Amino acid sequence: MMRPSVKGHGLVGHGTRRIALALGAGVAAASLVVLTLGLPTGRTFGVEDNGDGFRLFCGLGMVPRTVDRIAAWKGGVVTDFAVVASPTCGMSTPSSAALVLRAAMLGGDGSVALATVAWWYAVLVGLVVASAAWAASASGLGRAAVLLVPVAPLALPAFTRFFVSTYGEPAGLLGALAVACGVAALLVTRPGQRAARTVALTLTALGGAVAATAKVGYLPVLLAAVVACAVVTVGHRRRLGPVIALATVLAVAVPIGAAVQFQDQVYGGANVHDVVFTLALPELGPDGPGALGLPPEAADVAGDGFFNGPPLPTADWWVRAIGEDADATRAAAHGALIRHPGALLRGLGVGLQATTRADLPYLAAGPGDPARPTGLGGDAGWSGSRGPALRAVLDETPWPAWLPTALVLLAVAAAGTSVLWRHREPAAARWCLAAGLAAVTALGLVAAAVLGDGYFEVFKHVWLASYLLVLSGLGLLGAGGAVVCRALAVRYARRPGSPL
Repeated sequence: MMRPSVKGHGLVGHGTRRIALALGAGVAAASLVVLTLGLPTGRTFGVEDNGDGFRLFCGLGMVPRTVDRIAAWKGGVVTDFAVVASPTCGMSTPSSAALVLRAAMLGGDGSVALATVAWWYAVLVGLVVASAAWAASASGLGRAAVLLVPVAPLALPAFTRFFVSTYGEPAGLLGALAVACGVAALLVTRPGQRAARTVALTLTALGGAVAATAKVGYLPVLLAAVVACAVVTVGHRRRLGPVIALATVLAVAVPIGAAVQFQDQVYGGANVHDVVFTLALPELGPDGPGALGLPPEAADVAGDGFFNGPPLPTADWWVRAIGEDADATRAAAHGALIRHPGALLRGLGVGLQATTRADLPYLAAGPGDPARPTGLGGDAGWSGSRGPALRAVLDETPWPAWLPTALVLLAVAAAGTSVLWRHREPAAARWCLAAGLAAVTALGLVAAAVLGDGYFEVFKHVWLASYLLVLSGLGLLGAGGAVVCRALAVRYARRPGSPL
């Protein structure tokens, strides 16, 4: 009777340990979300609806259980909804977040609670982390520790509380998490580890697809995922990564197109107004109206957002610019900003500075009052609907205004120079590449937010960029830690009598 080879037995044992590690990592990540949200206590907290939630849940037949059947501005989060047979609106925004809301309705009794939605997101987070942990551990169980970087920020309520909401943002966060976990697994595996890299590639691609279909403004996450997939080698099949990247783009083209069409039809005029009057005119200065082909009196509206601002003008020039010639007006605004790079950089700087307030305190986290009639809510500064008020809020942010910009520049520089010393410090180089990718993606999200809707709701629009900047900062710390550990190991090895 032949005895099984020790090598084969070791492989089986290693495979079992990897599965156990993956399950443990998934359960730990899901538990982190559950505990941060306080789901076991029944006293969950989330994000107050500012009116954006309606355009998603109305298409699913969800009706808030409030006195006026409205969920917005109730002094907190409306968590209980009835489910009716038909949509309560003519058209709702296409979003991957709707799939999670539909899942929360399964087996229901005609109602759905946002706590159930949060449980679904917690389970999905666990599945993402478990898959990434299995892939990352192919080179050693300890390699799965890289997942601490994308998972650790979920302990911050500023990010996790969006799982208790009807916004598209939580699906965007889930997608960004999947991309970050997939990229982390790719960085610590070798091309010959085909199964592990294929799982990591698939996770990266799916994450990009989920994020981009959650909100059109999250397209930079898809671009980052596609680039990451396209440059990865799996075994001798160099085409697998590019094929997955191309398949992902083709798969999401239709839903993204539908979301863009919805945005243009429903909010196109409002977006153009905000780009022109909250971003372009304030930053261009006195010459702004002329650069955009608008009359001088357009300067009187500079700084005022379309929603929650002062009464909008009814002059013929404003009606033409925002209604009939909206596309031309938007193009003129973007063109003027490009011709004046200083104004464009100031706009991006405001967006980056806004990432320091991911807590969004103007959107309440506690339970809302179902008996409270809905009125005008929000804050002119936090919503970006008044220029001076916005500047006052930016001046009160707890972090230095230059910090996010400096972080982006440092991460990009570290990633760019890492190619020069990647053979000498490979671990640090990988951390720098990850930090650079996160920083560039965050900058892309900021640019999409500012150029797409000006400064209106800029704090909420750059919220996902805040998460990615945290990842970038942690990646740079990881690079520094790798350099220090390498230096200590070399120094210890050179000591007299060292066993190394």
